[in-house]
Amino acid sequence: MSEAQTQGDLSHGNDTYVDITNSENRLANSSVSPPASTKSVKPAPNSYFSQSIRAIFGFRKTSLTLFVVITYALVILLFPLQKKYNLTLPSHAPSYLDSAWSDLQIISKNPHPYISHANDDVHDYIYSRVHELASNSSIVTIDDDVETNLTVFDIIKSTWNSTSEASPLHYFESGNILVKIEGRDPTLEGVLLSAHFDSVPTAYGTTDDSTGIASLLGILEYYVSTGEQPLRTIVFNFNNNEEFGLFGAVAFFKHPWSNLVKFFINLEGTGTGERAILFRTTDYDVTKFYKNVRGPFATSIYQQGFASGLVGSETDYRIYAGHGLRGFDIAFYKPRSLYHTDEDNIRHSTKSAVWHMLSRSLDLTKSLAEAEQIGDDSETPAVFFDFLGIYFVALRLSELAIINIVLLSIIPIFLFIFAFIISKRNIWNIGYSWIRFPVSLGFSSTATHFIVQTINHVNPFIPSRDFISPLVLVSSVFLFINYAILTTWDTLWPVRDFKLLVTLEVYSTLWVWLVYRTYKERTSNIYTGEYLFTILYIIYSVSSILGLFSIAVSSPKTENIVVTRSYGTVNDAPNSAASLETDENSPLLGTSHANSSENNENVEDDEGEEETEEHDVVEELGHFIEGHKHHKSLSYDWSLQFLILVPVSFLISYISTELILEGLNQTIQESLKAQNTVYGIILVSGILLTIPVLSFAHKLNYLFAILLIITILSSGIISLFKYPFTHNSPIKFRFYQNIDLDNDGESIVNIFGREGFLTEILEDLPSVKKSGQNVTCTSQVDGNEICSYLGYRPYLLNGTKAENQFESYLNIDIQKTGAEGISTSPYSPLTAEFSINAKENRFCYLAFNTSSFETGKYGKSPIKLLTYYKDNNSNLTINSGDTVQDQSAIPIGGSQDAFGNRIFKWLQGIDEVHLHKLDWNQDSYHIGLQWVPKWLEDGEEQQPADSPGSQLGVQVSCYWGEWDDVSVVDEESLRKIPAYDEILEYTALTTSWSNRYEGLVRINKYITL
Repeated sequence: MSEAQTQGDLSHGNDTYVDITNSENRLANSSVSPPASTKSVKPAPNSYFSQSIRAIFGFRKTSLTLFVVITYALVILLFPLQKKYNLTLPSHAPSYLDSAWSDLQIISKNPHPYISHANDDVHDYIYSRVHELASNSSIVTIDDDVETNLTVFDIIKSTWNSTSEASPLHYFESGNILVKIEGRDPTLEGVLLSAHFDSVPTAYGTTDDSTGIASLLGILEYYVSTGEQPLRTIVFNFNNNEEFGLFGAVAFFKHPWSNLVKFFINLEGTGTGERAILFRTTDYDVTKFYKNVRGPFATSIYQQGFASGLVGSETDYRIYAGHGLRGFDIAFYKPRSLYHTDEDNIRHSTKSAVWHMLSRSLDLTKSLAEAEQIGDDSETPAVFFDFLGIYFVALRLSELAIINIVLLSIIPIFLFIFAFIISKRNIWNIGYSWIRFPVSLGFSSTATHFIVQTINHVNPFIPSRDFISPLVLVSSVFLFINYAILTTWDTLWPVRDFKLLVTLEVYSTLWVWLVYRTYKERTSNIYTGEYLFTILYIIYSVSSILGLFSIAVSSPKTENIVVTRSYGTVNDAPNSAASLETDENSPLLGTSHANSSENNENVEDDEGEEETEEHDVVEELGHFIEGHKHHKSLSYDWSLQFLILVPVSFLISYISTELILEGLNQTIQESLKAQNTVYGIILVSGILLTIPVLSFAHKLNYLFAILLIITILSSGIISLFKYPFTHNSPIKFRFYQNIDLDNDGESIVNIFGREGFLTEILEDLPSVKKSGQNVTCTSQVDGNEICSYLGYRPYLLNGTKAENQFESYLNIDIQKTGAEGISTSPYSPLTAEFSINAKENRFCYLAFNTSSFETGKYGKSPIKLLTYYKDNNSNLTINSGDTVQDQSAIPIGGSQDAFGNRIFKWLQGIDEVHLHKLDWNQDSYHIGLQWVPKWLEDGEEQQPADSPGSQLGVQVSCYWGEWDDVSVVDEESLRKIPAYDEILEYTALTTSWSNRYEGLVRINKYITL
C-alpha cells in the first residue's frame, strides 16, 4: 500500500485505526464497538511451560524485582557462611594444633610487655618449648640473644612517622629466640618465619601476637614430628619488643643467621581473632606462592592502605622489607576497639582462629621452602585477592595497568561498531533521554551526601559499632531516589531499552575513571588495591556489548495499523501514523500504546507474543497498514544482562566494602581525620553497591519501593539514635600516670581520647569524687583531648613505704657537668656524665634542650656523641684529657672501646635517646654526653660555664607498666598501679582502655648539665 493510500485511509472520517501491538486492550477500552459480525479475537494457545518461562524471565516488574531481591539476599547470606566455613576445624585435628592451643593459653596468661617480669617468663617458656622440640631432631639449632648479649645501638628512624627527620638513638638489649631448621640445599636462600612475643602493658596479647608465636611453635612441631627436612633452610625469629619500635626485627639483622634468609613470613594480630588475612606482600614473584594455601584469604586493598598512609600502625614487615627481604604480612585485622586492651585475651580467641593462621602459614611455608626457584623480580608490586576463599588471584601491578590500557582501547571500538550499525539501521532512537540518568544521579548523590553528613553530625560514632546500618541507609536512599525519578520519567516518556542506555552511561563514567586510575598505577607503585574498578569495567563492558549487539542484530518490527469501517466516532484519534511513535517531545494520548502502566511495561516486554496476536486480529478485523518501525530485541536478553551486571559486581563490591570497613570502622575513635575518612568510605561504598541495579531501576515493582521506604526508615532510626558503643564494640581511651619530680611530685592520671566523653566518665570515679577536685581537659589536635585528675599513687617496688617514695623510683647522679669540660680547650666540645637510677626498670627516654634546640620542636641537636657505660665503668679515654685528634679517631656510628663501653658518634646530632635493657639487677643507666655549645658552633668567643649557651638540659622519663600485679609494702600487698585498676573497675563496659606510651606510669626528672 502506498503512502498516499495510507494517508487517504487515515483521513476518512469514519475509519477506525487499531494498533495491533495491543489490539485486544484497545478494543476493550475503545468507544467504538466492532460490527456485530466480528468474532472475538483469541490469542494463540501457549503451553504451560512457555507461559511459566515468560512469566519468570520476561522483562516484567515482578520478575525483575524478584531477581534483585534474591541476588542481594544470596550475596549477603553467602559471605557470612563462607567466613564460617573457613573457620571450621578439621575433623581430625593434628597434634600440633592441640599443642599450639595449649601454648597460646600459657603464653597469654598475663600481660607481658618488654618492661615486665612476665616477659621473661614468656621468653623462658618459648625457650623451653623449642628445646623440647629440638631434642628430637638433628637438623634443628637454637640460639638465644639473651645468652649472647646481642645489642642494638643505632639511629633508628620513627616507626610511626616516616617523614620525620629526627635522629633518635636507641640502645636495645635483644631477647630474641632463634631456631634454625637446616635445609637440604644450604646454597638456596632461606625462609624466615617471624612473630613477636611481647604485648602492650594493657593487654594479655593473645591475638597480638601470641597466636603468631603459637603458630610458629606449631610449624616447628610439624617439621620435627614428621621428620621432613625442607629444601630451603627455615629460620624462626621469636622476637621481643615489637610493640614500641619493632626492635626485635631490627635486632635480627645483627644476628649472623639473617644472612641465611631472603624470604619471610611475618605473623601479626591487630584485632582479637577470627580470620588471618594476607594484607601485604613485597612483590609479585613471592605473592603467587600464596595460591598453594588452603582457603586463601587475601586482599591488596589493605596493602594500598598501608602504602598510602591511611593505616598508621606498623608491623615487623616494614623492617624485613626495608632490609631487602621479600615476603608476606599476615594478620588478624578486627576489631580495633579490643586491640591492645585487656579484652585481647584467651576468652576472645578460639581454636578455629589459631588453626586459620597456623594452617595457612604452614601451607605457605612449605610452598616457599620447597621451591627450587623463586623469581628474582623484587621491585614489581602485586595486585591480589581471593574469591570466596576458593580461588586466589595475583598479578603484577604493571600487568593490571596493561590490561586496563588494552580494555580501555579495545572495548570502545566494539561499542562504536555496534552503535554505528544501529545508527545506520535507525532502529533505536533515544532522543534526549540520555539526560535522565545524570539528573537522577545528581539528585541522589546530593541526597546521600546530606544523609551521611547528618549521621556524622547527630551520631558520629555509630560506624564503630554498626557500619552496616549507615551503609544500608545510604544505599537505600540512593536507590529509592533514582527509582522514583527514573520510573516517573519512564512512565511519562517511555524509551525502549532504557536499561541499556543507563548501562552505557555508567560504562562511560567508569571508562573516564579507569583512565585516571591507570595513569596513577603507571606512575606509582602504591595503587595495588584498585582491581575492583577493573572488574567493574569488564562487567559493564560485557553488558554494554551484549545490549548493543542485541539491538544491532534485531529484526525491524513494524507497528501495524488496522483499518476497518465503523459507524461511530473515534475518540482521541491521532492525526497521522507518525504520531504513534513516542519520543521525548511527543505528547502521549489517552489511548496511545504507552499511556497505561500495563502497556508501558510491554514496551520492553513480551516481544514474542505480539506476532501471534497480530495475525489473529488482522484476520478478524480487516486489512492493515504499515506504521513506524522499532527494533525487536533478542528474547529475554535482559536476564542475561542482569546476571552479568548485578550479581558479580554486587558480590565483589560487597566483599571489598565489608573488608575495608571491618578493618577501618573503629579508627573513627582515633581522630577526626579518620572519622571523615570512614564516612567518605561509607558514602562511596553505599553508592557503589547500588550502581549495578540502576540500569533496571525504572522497571522495579512498587512493592520494592515500599520495601526501600521501610528500609530507609528502619536503618535511618538505627543510624541516628542507636547508642554507638557496646561491650563488644567499646570506645577506647588511652591511659598514663605522670609523676613530675621537679614540680609537686603528684601522681596525675592522664587520659587521651576523642572529645566529649571523658569528663562525665572520669568525674564518676570514686577517687575523683572523694578528692573533690575537678577533671581538667585540654583539647588536642584532630578532635582529641587529654583529661587529667589526681589519681591513686602507684606502688612499684617490694619493700618499705620509704623505699616507695617517688624519689626512690627515679633519681639522677651527675658525675661530671658541662662546666668541667670547658677548661680543657676552648675548641673542644663540652662533656658530661651522669647515672639514671631507676629501680625495677627496663626503659628510659632522654630528651634534650639548649638555647637553640629542643627535642621534637625546633633546632639542630648539638649532641654529637653518647657513651653507654658498661657496669658503671667510666674508664673512657675521651674523658681523660684526650685531644681533638683522639676524639676525631672515633668512627661515625656505633663502636666499643677497650673497656666494653659503647660509643655512638653522630655528627648530624642526636635528637633523643631510648634506653632498653634486660637486666633487672642493673639499677642504673650510666651515660656520657658530648655536645657543641651554641657559641662554639657559631664561631663565637668562649662563654662562661653558667651561660645559657653552654648549658644542656636533659629531660629523663622512665616507664613502668606491670599493673596486673602487687607489691608487698611493709608486709601489705598493694596493687602496683591502683589508678589503672580503678579505671577498669568503675568505668562502663562500653569503654576499653589501652596505654598511651610504653608504660602506664611515667616518672620525669629534669637536670641541667
